[in-house]
Amino acid sequence: MVLQSRLVRDWLIRGDKEIRKNVKNTRSKMEDLSAKELRDAIAAGRISSVEATEAVFQRIDKLEPVIGAYISTYRDRALETAADVDRRLTAGEPVGELAGVPLAIKDNMCTTFGGIYRGKECLMNISAGTLTNLIFLIAIICSCLTGGRFIANAADNTGAAAELVRNKIIRDFQDCEIYPKGPYGRYFIFGQDTFPEIQWRNPDLVEKALGEFPLKVRWFDPELNEVSVPGKPGRYAAVIEGTSPNGVHIWRAITVYHRPADWRPWRDNPKVYVEYPPGSPIDKSAWEERKDLIASYSGKLFFGLMTNEPQGAVLMSYLTEMKSLGRKPTKTETPEIQNDDYHLALKRKLLGVENKYPPLKMPHKIKVKPAPILRTGTPEEAGVKFDTAQKLRTVCQQFYARDKGPFVVLVARHGVMIIHEVFGEGPQRPVKLDRPMGIFSLAKALTGVMFAQFVDQGLIAIDDPVGKFLSDFPVEGDKSITMRHCFTHTTGLEGHFKWGGMHNPWLDNVIANGLSYLEPGKAYKYNGMGYDLAGKVMEIVSGKSIFRLMHENLFAPLGMKNTTMDDMASDTTGNAEDIARIGQLLLNKGSYGELEYFSAETFEKLLPQPLDRFYPGISQEFGIGLKWMTVGHPDVGKSGVHREKTILGRNIIGHTGGWRNEMLVDLDNDLVIVHIHSQNRPRGKAFDEFKMQFLMALEDGLVK
Repeated sequence: MVLQSRLVRDWLIRGDKEIRKNVKNTRSKMEDLSAKELRDAIAAGRISSVEATEAVFQRIDKLEPVIGAYISTYRDRALETAADVDRRLTAGEPVGELAGVPLAIKDNMCTTFGGIYRGKECLMNISAGTLTNLIFLIAIICSCLTGGRFIANAADNTGAAAELVRNKIIRDFQDCEIYPKGPYGRYFIFGQDTFPEIQWRNPDLVEKALGEFPLKVRWFDPELNEVSVPGKPGRYAAVIEGTSPNGVHIWRAITVYHRPADWRPWRDNPKVYVEYPPGSPIDKSAWEERKDLIASYSGKLFFGLMTNEPQGAVLMSYLTEMKSLGRKPTKTETPEIQNDDYHLALKRKLLGVENKYPPLKMPHKIKVKPAPILRTGTPEEAGVKFDTAQKLRTVCQQFYARDKGPFVVLVARHGVMIIHEVFGEGPQRPVKLDRPMGIFSLAKALTGVMFAQFVDQGLIAIDDPVGKFLSDFPVEGDKSITMRHCFTHTTGLEGHFKWGGMHNPWLDNVIANGLSYLEPGKAYKYNGMGYDLAGKVMEIVSGKSIFRLMHENLFAPLGMKNTTMDDMASDTTGNAEDIARIGQLLLNKGSYGELEYFSAETFEKLLPQPLDRFYPGISQEFGIGLKWMTVGHPDVGKSGVHREKTILGRNIIGHTGGWRNEMLVDLDNDLVIVHIHSQNRPRGKAFDEFKMQFLMALEDGLVK
């Protein structure tokens, strides 16, 4: 972004003829003034800040209905600030360099008031002593233009602006990857008898962020032996380590594949056949007629990507390591999980923790009566009226008729399924009960349940610092991140699936590289990266790559046959029955059928709690992957209705996911409610009405 006075003239200051008539005694026409000239005019008293601000709002009122540029304008706040600037100027009090100048900023810049939005802008008036001073923008712009080297010497926000820009440089460094350099670009698959050179994608940025320091590159063969030259063809790992002048420790690692020198598959024009993508706009008959031509071109693309992309080395290593199984492969026998296993074993070796932790035990058999499991049964066994399922079905049918988005619903009481049905048809293919669909942030609840096993076995405590297990993190002080921080969105981290996600073997180190700008326990910021950091702790303690761990220690024993994770907090697919099994496990306080995953005492530790008990000033309540899902009754506010009246129980836990997916576990009524939607549709009010009607129909059908 480059900010010029023309931008200010054209979008903020320029008024039409009617506006100009209302602005008296200006040195020049409003639209001809740069930001500096307007500042000078305000400072000299030729125009007041209030007049300038009112002119801008008049312009917005006229054009906003057509342009739609602003999500919020803070009119009252801006005018109040403008009046205060005028008062201070009249009194001769000191003000900031650009005090009184109206300013629009992008929504991705935090302010000291209001929310953070996407895609539009907000308008406010700049005053001294706030982070919204224009010097903040100037500092960032100067940073962009000068490669991060700038001198800001204006008003009283210089230090804050410099810190913000510094943090931006560190964040950009965290995005910087390493790659093997070849004669024509990136070479993740190589044939020469020496290892390729490893370099940063943007070495200037690295130097700018951390200073100049040497990197040590170490190479490891498929058996984790350190080597100096490649031997037999196969998988190799490059591990990069270094320490910056200010003590920031760097770990990075990648997979490369050493191919036989005389094997160049692209020279033989191999074909790669791709199945017709269902529901695509491509003519299927034309696809079938040209499948050989498509396969030839796909082959060229395939081997080009194999060489130039990191996933190519992962896949090629997997393909050459495959052995006949004599059976169908399991969900853990994938290229990515196999690569994750390799790098985790290498990481534990390098950190010297191969034998440090006791093994995580598998869920064990209950010595007493088995816990309830999901099953079919009668309305009497479920404790509902005979027509409850039909009433729920009618509500769902009405919602689908209105929304046209297919979805699956499962409701169970005492483990007995009251309804488990599909509503609607997908545009490309039918939606079936066992079809995996995106469940997104419901993954956070799954991660919390997995973590409960570590807590229950005393391997990790909820308030343990991450630094107890990962040495790049401090164990005390204001930069110490705890496991509770990770699960309650209070690490200071933002976003989901960043920096390569869980498939980055040193994701935790990348996060640690940004400790300078993190403020653990200071604010609630909903994110997924804290869950990924918790996943890295669970990996290092258990010795299992995280998605193998999830499958072997949770999904498989619980009978979750259709759930696959690719992130600890978002990128996950599953179906309603699988998620309902997690719900029933929670309802049973840690047990399911004959197996106990964690104790009832540990279950209580997972429940949402007011976060200000741990972090003063944070008002939210959150647990270990769980939040309160209690639903207020629509009659609240009417005469005689208590303000805390709810639909169903007061103690409902669970989580939500994208596309309005939900898991609700009603601890008071022994209920599990799951609905999974196959499409992202703008449901809004329609969905809220459906949910209310659905839950009220369910409540009406309960036999107390």
